[in-house]
Amino acid sequence: MLSKEKSETLVDTICGMIRMDIITQELLPGQKLQPKELAEKYGASETPVKFALERLVSEKMVEKFPRQGMRVKHIDLEEAIEIFELRRMMDLYYLKQIMVSVNTNDRLKNALIRNVDEHRKAITEYNEKQDPNLYQLHYEYDYLFHELYLKCSGNKTLVEMYQKTNPFVYRHYIYRRQTFERNLMAVEEHAQLIRAIFANDEEKVKESINRHIDNAINTITMIVKVDKIL
Repeated sequence: MLSKEKSETLVDTICGMIRMDIITQELLPGQKLQPKELAEKYGASETPVKFALERLVSEKMVEKFPRQGMRVKHIDLEEAIEIFELRRMMDLYYLKQIMVSVNTNDRLKNALIRNVDEHRKAITEYNEKQDPNLYQLHYEYDYLFHELYLKCSGNKTLVEMYQKTNPFVYRHYIYRRQTFERNLMAVEEHAQLIRAIFANDEEKVKESINRHIDNAINTITMIVKVDKIL
């Protein structure tokens, strides 16, 4: 019998495998997820698979329906846009506090710079090697950038809101469908944002935030429209 520590590690592993299968489209949006089939695929028992699926429900990558089981979450454009608009509001509301925090704390400033540099490197390596693990790293850098930005507000509840509303499935959906050039441009938008913060230019910070959110919305809208035509 597995110890608690080993059992949790197995759940982590299976969760990562399912997540990666969603990213690489081994499991498609709307596809029903059968714990028994997944257990056979990953060489595990059904129990850790069920725990992993529950975790992915909390990440909004999987949907759970009473008496119908679970499915890979299908993209909902209206919901995605609403979430990005909420993100815009969150990014702008504490803008002044965030600018002060960053410009009076070298540790925060260096963390933002390091994130952008490492993110840019991860995207370039992914483009060259097409390694799904580098792709996941690409997503994680994006998530951590925005989380760090909001942490600079000093508002714990704001950060928790971001963690709950961050559109995991939409980000995965966009990143695996958009071009390398757009992925790289998104990181450059992060770089422009922090340069504006370092320059203490509030108007440019606002412009950078709005441009970043607008581009994300435009990208996902175009992808969905093309999918409907095809």
